[in-house]
Formats: sequence, C-alpha cells, structure tokens
Amino acid sequence: MGILVEDDIAGGHGNLSHFQLSRGLTIVNYVLQLQATGNALISLCHSSWVKTQILWLIGCFLLLSFTYFSSTVRFRACMEKRSQHSPPETPVVPYWIPGVFHSMSLLNPALSLSQLTRKFGSEKPLLVKSGFLRFFVFANPEHINIVFRNSKRTTNKFTTLFALRNIFNLPKSAVRFYQADDSGASLTPRKGSSTAPENRIKFLIANNLKKFMSPDHLEALDQRYLTILHRYLDALEVDSEWITFPDLYTFVQHAAVGSITEALCGTALLEIYPQFVEDLLVFQSRIPDFASLLPSWLIPEAIQVRKRLLDGIKRWHQFASEHSDFTKVGPEDPEWEPYFGSKIVRTRQLYTSNIEAMGPDACATEDLGLIFTSTSNLVVSIFWFILEALKDPHLLQELMKEVSECGSSDNTQIDIKRLTTQPLLQSTYAEVLRLFIAGVVSRVAEYEDISIAGYTIPKDSYLIMYSRTMALNYDAWTQAGRTIRKPLEEFDAERFLVSSSWTRPGFPRATDARRTSTEDPIELLSKRRFSLDGLLGIWIPYGGGDHICPGRQFAKHGIVLTFAVLLSKFDFELTSSDTSKIQPDMKFAPFGALPPTCNTPFRIRRRVKM
Repeated sequence: MGILVEDDIAGGHGNLSHFQLSRGLTIVNYVLQLQATGNALISLCHSSWVKTQILWLIGCFLLLSFTYFSSTVRFRACMEKRSQHSPPETPVVPYWIPGVFHSMSLLNPALSLSQLTRKFGSEKPLLVKSGFLRFFVFANPEHINIVFRNSKRTTNKFTTLFALRNIFNLPKSAVRFYQADDSGASLTPRKGSSTAPENRIKFLIANNLKKFMSPDHLEALDQRYLTILHRYLDALEVDSEWITFPDLYTFVQHAAVGSITEALCGTALLEIYPQFVEDLLVFQSRIPDFASLLPSWLIPEAIQVRKRLLDGIKRWHQFASEHSDFTKVGPEDPEWEPYFGSKIVRTRQLYTSNIEAMGPDACATEDLGLIFTSTSNLVVSIFWFILEALKDPHLLQELMKEVSECGSSDNTQIDIKRLTTQPLLQSTYAEVLRLFIAGVVSRVAEYEDISIAGYTIPKDSYLIMYSRTMALNYDAWTQAGRTIRKPLEEFDAERFLVSSSWTRPGFPRATDARRTSTEDPIELLSKRRFSLDGLLGIWIPYGGGDHICPGRQFAKHGIVLTFAVLLSKFDFELTSSDTSKIQPDMKFAPFGALPPTCNTPFRIRRRVKM
C-alpha cells in the first residue's frame, strides 16, 4: 500500500484512488474487530475462574522454566568443574519437571542415549533420572572398562528379570524367586548371602552356559549345527538354474533358526510343534511391542503367538521327559540326543527340577529365552554379513578365498578353528556387529555404593552403556589408534584389520626377532591381521566383564559358518542394484540386532560340483 501512495505522489496526484480507499477501510475494519475481540477477552478475564486458570498456567510455566534454567546452570557448572581435591560429581542432565525428570525422553531410550553423547560428549558420565530411578550413562571407554572390571560388585539381574517377565512372561512367583537370590553369579556366594546352594539361580544359569559354551563342548555343538544346516540346504528345491526369492532375510531365517533350534534342543521339539519356527519369527518381530510395555489388548497377536510358543515348549518338555533321562550330562554321556538335544538344555532341566519355584511355566519361559537369544541376534547378523558381501563383488571374492582355504573340495568338511580365525572373515564379522547391533549394556549397583573413576554410584542405581554410541564415537576410535578409512556410519569390512607391525597407542612396537630369515620385510608389512586391541569399551556388542555374553563364541561361529556354507553351496545375486532402501530398523534399538526395514529380493542357484 505504501508503494501505491508513493507512486501517486510521484505522479503528481493529490487524491488516493478508489482501490486504495477500499483497502484502507478493510484494514480499519480488521483492526476494529481485533480490538473488539481483545475487549471481549479482557471482560472475560474478570471471571475469577478464568483468572485462576490463567494464573495457574503462568505459574506452571514459570516453575518449569525456573526448573530447566536452574538445572541447566547446575549441569554446566558440574561439567566445567575440574577440582583435583574433591570427588567428581556426576552431572544431572537438565530437565523441565521436578520428580518426572527425564521420564518422557526415556520412552525412546535409543534416541535419548544417542542424543546425550552428541550434545554433551563422553568425557564425564551423565545422570538421567525417572522418578526414584537413577541411570548413570557412560560413554567414555575408560569408564566403561572400569565398570566391567567392577563386575563382581554389580549385577545384571534386573535387566534379565525385565526381559523374562515382560518379554517372555515369567510367572510372578518365579520373579520373586529370582529377586530373592542375593548370592551373585560367582562360584563362591556373596558374603552374607542366605540363598541355599540349590536356589542360586543366577549362578546356575551363568555357570551352565559358560561350561557348555566352552571349547570343550562348542566343537560338538558347531558340528551338529553344520550337519543339520547341510541337511536343510541339500533338501531345498534349488538346482543349477536361477530361482528368484522375494526376501534374503526370510531365506536366512528359515535356514538358520530351525538348524540352531535342533542343534540346541533336539528333534523332538520341532516334531511335536511343526510351526515353532514360524511362530518364533513372528514373536521376534514383536519384541519392540513387548519391551515398550504395551498393554496386551493392543498387541493380541503377539500375546497369542507367545502363548502358543510357551504351550508348545511345555508339551516338548513333557514328551522329552517321558522318553529321555535329562540327568545324563556327565563326561561319558553323549553331547547330543534327539529329545532334549544338547547338554545345555539337559542341565537346565536338571537344576530346575530341584527348584520348587521353577514350575512348568517358568521352565518354558527359560527355554524360550534361551532359544530366542541363541537365534535372533545371530540370524540378523548372518543376513547383514551376506548382504554386505553381495553388494561388494571384490569383498565377496576375498571372503570366499579365505573360506576355500578351510574346507574340502566338496565343502562338506570345514576346519572350523581355521575358518573362524581368518582375518578378513573375522573383521567382516566384527564390523557387522559394530554397525548392526544396537544394545544397551546395563548393570546395577545391587548390594552397595560403588565408585567408578571417582564417581560415586549409589546403591540400586543403574549403569548404562549403549553399544551404538561407542560404535560411532570418532574420538574413541581415533584414540585407540585406528585409521578411519570410511565414516563410522558406513560399513567397512577391513575396519578391524591392522598391519602386522601395528600396536595400540602407548604400547611398544613388537621387535623384529620373530621374523625368519626368509621373510621379506616389505611383504611382512603388507600382511594384515585381525585385532580388537584397544577396543575394549568401544566394541561392546556382547557387553563385558564377568557378565559378558557366554554364547559369544557360538554366535561368532554360527555367523561365519553359515556364511561359508551358504556361499559355498549356492550362487547369490541381488535382483536390484539399488540397495539404499535396505537400512537397519532402528525400531529394534536398543534391544539388540537391527533387522532390515524392507525385503531384499534375490536370485539363487546351486553350484555345480566339479
């Protein structure tokens, strides 16, 4: 409007146009309407009820603003404090609502934990609260190592119970039994513990898994898995002509899950319950729903499939008990039999049979948890291992070169020890877990106050470490002496390979005394080896310390063996050159392995034996 007036003046007109007068009247009317509305609101505010509500809202806003401002001031002061004469104080992350603290952000724990490190760094632990609960979040590798070294003073009992109760539906009576066990997971009970030896459920579970996942028993379990996997793959209706499948992940699931289950639990479970694998896969896909504590009426399908699984496992337990003796777990007894399968499962039956609180429902929950944890993360990792190899023909060629060095000409016999120590295969395996495992490692100061790097952790507080935060921590990887050839957000199969002369920062270089007279120094330097040196507290897909995952070697062997067998028996090709849409599904963070967000169509043909 101002432009029009200026144009009129410039043209020598003394009067405004009719259009301009109309526009002016419209604006005047609009202003008068706003004034009338404002007067109406003012008159309305004379009502005492409205005044009260407005004052209440203003008071709440001022309280929230003051809370956030004051908590921010305290947080910044704590972050900047560098006193050498007093114990360090853990900074409390700023919050808006007293008492509620950070509860809302914890509804999405994976996002919350990632944002904390991005915003505030990893130099100091951070304290996050929800009501009376305290969560000390650690993202400094040195602090994480100290947490792991303090394993005997912490437990993961509450994390285990959360999963058993809310995901696997452990009966409440069994939950109380678990909670009453104050003896710890070590061979010697904690001083002052009143738990009877036969009721040391945490120790019994941990000791059983450590014993029967050790090298003395793992070789037999690996061989059994290979035998079953070969049988499944040989029966597939795939010949030397290309056949298209809609989804690589589904293909891998069906190949591996049934084979692992049979290797652990015998043939009887799958014979009694033929739909077990299908139901287990549905159950695994609904884990975020269970972990988010959604009410049962919102997830009826998930509740029903869990009930079918538990009922089927109870039928299997009953049938196997009638046809087999689960007490036969001695050195002279077979490592595997068709009813209860491995000694791991038979030993679980043995010790739970002496515990009154561990009835049929609790035992079924325990074994569902065992099968789930033995298959879910492993199978997802196999998928990503194969996919990344198929996306990179050179990588696939190099991996298969290492595989060929470890098997017979017809690929029916594999040197498992040599295969699982090949450098590129190990590095690819470690990179898959780094990038596609997003799990929270949780500990609780259950028995007493503890100190981590000078920071006081009160009794009953949670200590939280997020594997994905560490996996993407550039500073930590650089300080560990690792060369970042590709961004940490991208897959690099060679990330865990180092030169033969490499040593971690702060350690002396190896001498040349180990070289033989025939070794060329230049050739020696070109050789690369797999190494996790310096990555403790950074690469933590299995946790660490005394509570580290006891099945980690079985998982590693399962991932590498399955890749080797599948790619030796079949040729695979992705049917789409655009794989950008195949991303890890962050909905499953921070609960472990991240399955793909969409189908991966591919084609397959059986390799012709020469």
